[in-house]
Amino acid sequence: MISVRACRCLSNVILSSCVLMFALATAIAAQDSPPKARVAPVVDDYYGTQVTDPYRWMEASDNAELKAWMHAQSDHTRAALDRIPGRATLLKRIRELDQSTSEVFGITPMGERYFYFRTVPGEAVPKVFVREGLKGPERLLVDPTRMKLAAGHAEVGWFEPSKDGKYLAYGVAPGGAEWGEMQIVSVDNGKTLKERVTRIWAGAGSTASWLPGNRSLTYLRFPELKPGQPPQEKQLRPVVHVHTLGTRANGDGDPAIFGFGVNPDIAVPEAATSVVTLTPGSDYAIAGFSTVSIDWDGLYVAPISTLSGPTTPWKKLLNTEDQVNALGQLAVRGSELYLLSHRDASRFKVLRVDLKAADLSKATVVVPQSTLVIEAIGAAADGLYIQDLNGGLNELRRLAYAEGSEAKPVALPFQGAIRFTATSPSGQGALLRMRSWNRSNEILYVDADAGAVSNTGWQPPASVDFSGIEAREVMAVSYDGTRVPLSIVLKKGAALDGSHPTLIGSYGAYGPVGTAKPSFDSKALAWLERGGILAIAHPRGGGEFGEEWHLGGMKQTKLNTVFDTIACADYLVEQKYTSPTKLAISGASAGGISVGGAITWRPDLFAAAIDHAGVTDTLRFETSANGPSNIPEFGSVTTEEGFRALHAMSSYAHVRDGRAYPAVLLETGFNDPRVDSWVIGKMAARLQAATSSGKPVLLRVDFDSGHFGGTKEQTDALTADEWTFLLWQFGDPEFQPGR
Repeated sequence: MISVRACRCLSNVILSSCVLMFALATAIAAQDSPPKARVAPVVDDYYGTQVTDPYRWMEASDNAELKAWMHAQSDHTRAALDRIPGRATLLKRIRELDQSTSEVFGITPMGERYFYFRTVPGEAVPKVFVREGLKGPERLLVDPTRMKLAAGHAEVGWFEPSKDGKYLAYGVAPGGAEWGEMQIVSVDNGKTLKERVTRIWAGAGSTASWLPGNRSLTYLRFPELKPGQPPQEKQLRPVVHVHTLGTRANGDGDPAIFGFGVNPDIAVPEAATSVVTLTPGSDYAIAGFSTVSIDWDGLYVAPISTLSGPTTPWKKLLNTEDQVNALGQLAVRGSELYLLSHRDASRFKVLRVDLKAADLSKATVVVPQSTLVIEAIGAAADGLYIQDLNGGLNELRRLAYAEGSEAKPVALPFQGAIRFTATSPSGQGALLRMRSWNRSNEILYVDADAGAVSNTGWQPPASVDFSGIEAREVMAVSYDGTRVPLSIVLKKGAALDGSHPTLIGSYGAYGPVGTAKPSFDSKALAWLERGGILAIAHPRGGGEFGEEWHLGGMKQTKLNTVFDTIACADYLVEQKYTSPTKLAISGASAGGISVGGAITWRPDLFAAAIDHAGVTDTLRFETSANGPSNIPEFGSVTTEEGFRALHAMSSYAHVRDGRAYPAVLLETGFNDPRVDSWVIGKMAARLQAATSSGKPVLLRVDFDSGHFGGTKEQTDALTADEWTFLLWQFGDPEFQPGR
């Protein structure tokens, strides 16, 4: 018999157990729910249209609250993904595949020396090497892994050799921030000079050029951000300076030569990027400025002998209306300048201009427009090399300098993408970096005299077997009847039964720079060997079919990019490659417009989505650090027409409460200088608060990276997290989380 006191004790134990169980259940529920963001609505009136922004507070500079919330989000995401048992095995396989080869890129010939980046298996970031002659030995020149920075790992984004090949300038940035300092190394002895020129762009793309004598060089520098200035001021009003070796170690006091406010007769916009380039064998300097647009907004010429700081007598060669491409390289041979123009030529033509006269109206068309899209040109001693795009695949032509010559095709060893064409006006032939969806990178040498293309052997083939993988190039039909290219990579013989886990990627912006050409990624085998499919949409906005294709997906026509992407996803379902429960979409940067638009217009079509540093809040993007320079591509809210376009393409503005959205993994590097972290943070908070599907919306934050993935370890972990998330949402039994 149990006493009353015993019953009371037992009752207390049961009550305590219930309280403990409730607390545990609450803790588990809290663990399964991401940290909530503070809601503080701000209502803007745009030309009579009111738009509510619930998370405007995230945009404040030096935002401690945002950083704390992102840390909490990161911890929540990390805990969610680490509970998935298949991730560890998947990451191991990804790392194994990523170490299958080294990779050579960014080749720059200078005299008898060749400079390039190489990724080394087992090493965190690419290093800079120099090779003595085409068949000579290579040696390590710049090793970022040995650099000590105040914060984050070091990365080298660009380099520029002196005209005699004896010095190499390069940009160093911490933690993927792409802002950093310029350093210089002596190529002969490998010793780094004392120069540490600050406030330079250290991301991909050189803005430096060496002067004759090889003791001075031009470079682009940004103004110092003063306390209280908004963040976008950091990327405004850059100026080209001249630095002389051994002087002004940090660059302060280096004379200005071109750029914003330097010459009162040359109106360079504050958001424009300026460069001054000098080519071996030419007596002329070329100065130019442009925004993120593909065209030069202004191009000027001056004899090198007259360079004298702000008083340099620059002669105007062209402006925006001339529609001359700024991405296809300035090809200079002595006093001849070769340019790409899409004026009255949507697929581009090649012009030749005499620098002595510097008069574009007297330019000669040396390569007329054809069915091919001309992507880039490069001047070598034996001829002008022309890189073409034909239906997503690259071709190559060579134009001899003799008057009246026609561009002749160069036979390539396989169909694929030329990722880089390296030429030197003082050297014969060209070097190509070429690959396909299922063939690893090769560095090829074009010997014009022998009429042959051969593999240099600089990069060994990847030690992975892609023989069982095929690529298919098909056409989807968009809402308005436009045929949109779609690339599909899958196992040979895969049954079209709708069962395959499928990831479709989309970008579609900036014309030529946004062209989704064939690429090779050894890590992809970890997805493909599981029966997965990788698809790549080629929507309007990119450069697949020239400038007309670009104009079909920008500003007022930007929704075409979204609808073309949806059409490609529909094709995959209709042709039974996959089904909506097995289909995910991904995009990065400007591709965030495609991803965000796809899931807000057609949430029923996708099981999951990955948004990496996506431009999702287009209404507010121009207030970000990199926003002003992107106005030519997306538009501005300062005009009603611009607002209407930006509002239509803003996925953040079109998230609706109570709608069943797919599972979404949003990603940002906290040091991102291109798409501020608050952009993706606002989208994550909005989706988390709005979705009714019960599917996870996770925010992944890397506090030691920027717009791109960072070190190999970081990129491998990122890929493993993405595919783990997708396989979890696709219901793969190996990827269902445990408690």
